[in-house]
Order: sequence, then structure tokens, then C-alpha cells
Amino acid sequence: MRQLLCQTRRLSAQILGHSKALLTSVIPALTFVQLAFVEVAASQTAQAPAPTDAQSPRVEQAAVFTSPADDFISIRKISVLPGADNVDGIFVRPIEAHLMSLLKSSHRWEYADTGLVSLPKSPIELEDNPSLTQQLLAPIQVDAVILPSITKGPTGLSIRLSLIMKADGRVLLQEQVKDLNRFEIAEVKNQVSQIYQRLIRKIPYDGLILSRQGNRVTLNLGRVDGVQLNQDLAVVQVISLNRHPKFGFLISNEKEILGRIRVLKVDDTLSFAVVTAEKERGAIRRLNKIAGLNAVEYGTDQTLTSGTEEGSLQDRPDHGVAFGAKAEEWLPIREPSFGQVGVKAGLGMYKGGMNLSGVGALEAKSDFYPLLEVDGELWLNPNWTVQAEITQGILSTANPRTGASPATLNHALNKYSISLAYNFLMRNDFFGPKFQFRGGLSYYRMYVDDSTPQGLTTVNYNGVLTGVGIYFPLGGFANQASDPNERLRRWAIGGDLSMLFLTKLTESPIRSGDSSSNTINEFSFFVDRRLAMNLILRSQLEFALYSSSLTGSGNRTEPATSISQRHISASAGIIYQF
Repeated sequence: MRQLLCQTRRLSAQILGHSKALLTSVIPALTFVQLAFVEVAASQTAQAPAPTDAQSPRVEQAAVFTSPADDFISIRKISVLPGADNVDGIFVRPIEAHLMSLLKSSHRWEYADTGLVSLPKSPIELEDNPSLTQQLLAPIQVDAVILPSITKGPTGLSIRLSLIMKADGRVLLQEQVKDLNRFEIAEVKNQVSQIYQRLIRKIPYDGLILSRQGNRVTLNLGRVDGVQLNQDLAVVQVISLNRHPKFGFLISNEKEILGRIRVLKVDDTLSFAVVTAEKERGAIRRLNKIAGLNAVEYGTDQTLTSGTEEGSLQDRPDHGVAFGAKAEEWLPIREPSFGQVGVKAGLGMYKGGMNLSGVGALEAKSDFYPLLEVDGELWLNPNWTVQAEITQGILSTANPRTGASPATLNHALNKYSISLAYNFLMRNDFFGPKFQFRGGLSYYRMYVDDSTPQGLTTVNYNGVLTGVGIYFPLGGFANQASDPNERLRRWAIGGDLSMLFLTKLTESPIRSGDSSSNTINEFSFFVDRRLAMNLILRSQLEFALYSSSLTGSGNRTEPATSISQRHISASAGIIYQF
């Protein structure tokens, strides 16, 4: 019995050992078979037809809103084109580098180098030739470029920045400043920074949505852009752009609101928000545009009579460009920058005389004689100008000496002057109210026929010219920068007082005295009517007195004690400014 019990125990141990070995080998095999079955089931499920609405819940489709205008206005990459100025790049080269730094430091877009060192045409020619601009931008990976242009004129610096879209090569936006009378590079850069900020604020959206996950979105706007915590912003899509029919710059735009978001976290250049409403599920997507960051505020003092929108296009002087039944095409007006030339014709009245010892007073006069005046100015800068004037006239008078021959004397008037003038501007406007001080040289000659016995002589005066003048536009204190046409068709008045010092008198064919003490005064008053930006109609009234007290006998038998000549003239003519 004990032997049988031992054999039974040994047999049980062997069976238990074989069972463990069998389980160790079978379990992995079962696991492999199970995984294979799952994969086959998944494959069959993927190949099976989709369940019907009765078999599973309905899944909503995300809405997609698209617009060609919205795609056109999207700016992701931007660059700066080589600009131009009229002073050999003194200003434009630093300005180009400054604009590049502004664009590179901006988080709104990516800066791309154009690789251009110069332009095939001037900025104005490029702006007027979109096809040429498209060819120029074709190999450059940008959406838009900024084209700077600087002009130095007598009234100061004019700086213009134009935003040109690569898609059509036309100017979309433009901003400028005129008559900047500070020429330091640092000040010019400061002005360019302000112009740049005004230019990008004209872009019809504030920023972009960078990504969306669920109802959470990320914006490329942050604290530096004015985004605030818990601020509600509109997500919009541009659906149309209203551009000038000839020049292409943006006049207005139409948008539709896709939804609204609320800012939950703000960093310096990024913000994180949640979608609070949208037109349809999924309407707000990546690269949608943000608007309403800087809302227009009108204050709390609003009444029924104060609701008119200030700055409306209908109220602008150029509203006829795009509005009204008789809209006119707007053309850019080039302001004068270098100088002016004028031509006037008129009539003068002359009275001249001499007092001869032993003979008495000789007096000749002409009630009317024709004269022609030509003058010009070269504007070195807003304060300094060079002026020149030529006056010619012819007349005849009765010979004042009794019994002398010929009985009628012919006279010829010649007057020349050149001077340097300094303008004291009453405001920052060269064409506005100003005082002027002048200094230069003047020459006057009144030729007269010789007679027998000797009577009047040909006299020549020359000396140092000094003068003071005033120019005052009527109603001219309006800020011209707010209205480019403000100076058109307006009146102005002015005057000038001149005196000659260190004068010298010479006579021909004989001298009436050995030395002279001379007094020469001139006064003029004028009225201007501006006909166009470059054209002025001027009417002028002038008075001139030339007188001398003589000592000595000279080389004539009848010495003179005094000589005097007086002119009063009225003239009118045209001044062209260029």
C-alpha cells in the first residue's frame, strides 16, 4: 500500500509539471491569435459601408467661408523696395534701412529681402505702371512691398510711403508728410516711423488667427498691439474692396462678421482666446482676420444734432472723386518746389527834371508809357531765395529847354536788380504768411536824347539794395496739410519797400556836377489771385523816386544843383511756379 501511494504521488507531480509547460507554450499562441482576430475585425470594419442615420448619430460639417478680396488683402510676407530722393540718396538710404528694421521687428508678418539695389524707373513711374511693377515683383516671395520716396524742396522735405500689392502691382495704400523743415536723419526717421504706423493702420484688419483647436484660438496680436484681457474681438472676412478707378488706392471696403472671440490670456505679441459665437460651426478658421481692436469712440456728448460723422468722404473737398452725380477724376497735383518766373506788362507815368544854374528848372514828363517787367526766384530752401528783376520801358517827352533841338526827346528805361532774400515764416508753410528781408545790388539807367543846347542828361544809378516785404494770404491760416487744394483759387496781398545805399551817380554825355548826394526809394503793393497750383495772376502798383543834390560844376558850362526822376506804374501779369 505504501509503495502504491508513492507511485501515485510521483505520477501526480509529473502530470502537474507537464500541465505547467503546456500552459507556458499555449498562452502566447492564444494571445497572437486574439490580436490577429482584432486586426481582421478592424479591417473588415473599415471596409464595411458607413452606418446610416438610423444606425449612428449625425456628425455636423464645418462651414468654410472664402472671398477673393479677403485672399487678395492677406499680407503674410512683406518687403521694402529701393526708394529715391532728389539729393543723391542722402535721406532715402537711411530710411530704407529704418523701414527694414521696422518690418523685421513686427510680429504681424515675415520680412523677405527683395535682393534689389535699385529700381528700373522712378517711384512715380512704377506707381503709374502696374504691369512693370508686377514684372519686378514676380521673382520675389512677398505679398506686398513698401516703396519710399523723399523730395527736398523749398518748403522742406516731403516723405511718401506707398504700399503696393504684388498680386496686381498697384498702390493699395499711401501715406505722406509734407513741408518737414528739420533735416536731421534722426528726425526724418522719427517721421517715417509715424508715417509707417499710419500706413499699416489703414490696412482693413488688425491681425490674424494663427490656429484653432476646438473653441480655442491663437492670435498674432498681443499686449504691444493694445490687446486686453477679457476683450471681445470680431472675426471678419473682407468681401469687397472699393478702389480708386484710376490710381487703385483703397477708398473703402466691405466686411462680414464670421464670429466673435474673447481674450483669455495676453502675451507681448500673442494672445489666446475662446470662440464665443460664430455664424456656423467651424466658420472661424486659421488665417481669418481680426477687426475692432481699436474701436472708433465718439465720446459721451452725443445729441441728435451731433451725429454727423466727422471726416466723411461726402464732406471732403475732393468728394467728387468717387461720389456725386458729376464726379470728376482726381489727378495728383505737384506742388511748386524750385522757384518761379513772372512776366508783367503795364503803363507808367514819368516826371523828371534838373535845376540848372542861370537857366532854371527843366522839367520833362510823360503821362503814359509802356513797360515790361520780368522777374524770377530760385528757392534754395524755405527760408532763403535768390531774386532777380528786369524792367524795360520807352517814352518820349517834350524838350524842356526853350529853343533846344530836337523838340521831342526819346527816353529808354532800364532797371536791373539781383538780391538774396530771407523769409521769416509766420507758420510752417512757405506759401503762407511771411516777412522777407532782402539785400543785393541794383542798377538804374534812364537814357535821353542829346540836345543842343545841352539840357537833360542820361543818368545811371547803382548801389546796394536793401528791402523788406510782406506776403499775406487772405484767410490763409487754415492748415494746408488737411486739404491739398486749400491754396487753390485764393487771394493774397503783399508789399515791398526798398532803399539803395552806397549809391553812385554817373551822367553822359557830360557831368552836371563833381559829386552828388543821392536818395533812392521804391515802394510796391500787389494783389495775387491763384488760378492753379502753379499759376498766379498778379496786379501791382509801384512808386520810385531817384533824386540827387549836386555840388561842383562838373564839365558843363551850366552846372546843375539837383536831379530828380519819379515813376508811378501799374502792371499785371502771370507768375508760374515750378
